[in-house]
Amino acid sequence: MTDPSRQLQDARQLQRLRDLRERKALSALRVAEGEVAAAEQAVAERQRAMDRLQRERDDLSRRIVTDCAPTMGRLSAYVSATQEDLDDQLERTEYALIDDEDALSAAREKAAEARAAWLRAVSQNGSAQTLVDDARKALLRERDTRQEREDAPVPIPHL
Repeated sequence: MTDPSRQLQDARQLQRLRDLRERKALSALRVAEGEVAAAEQAVAERQRAMDRLQRERDDLSRRIVTDCAPTMGRLSAYVSATQEDLDDQLERTEYALIDDEDALSAAREKAAEARAAWLRAVSQNGSAQTLVDDARKALLRERDTRQEREDAPVPIPHL
């Protein structure tokens, strides 16, 4: 059987290491949550851009039918180029939105993994604290046992 004071020392060291792991995991979780927030913001901004472009395209279509109808012969090249430009921008924005949504999904998965790692670290830190408490109790029991005997007490390090 190992020395209770050594067990306490080892348990404290393990608890310090587990505490460091927990803090590191929490830091990684916060970074991952920040990435999720940034990805959500990017998706929202891209969606707003899509909505704006769609409104511009709808407005152009409405103007073609109403305001520009009398002068359509002169404006047809301009109108056609503007429609093509808006269609191109819409298509590019749609592809970018898909990419942003994929990035958001990946960020959420990473955040879920970071949360799971942090929860494991919290659990392990709690277990290490239990080991410290148990080692401290064992050391106190040994000290009480030694004091009950007629043997001379062995100096025990400060708890």
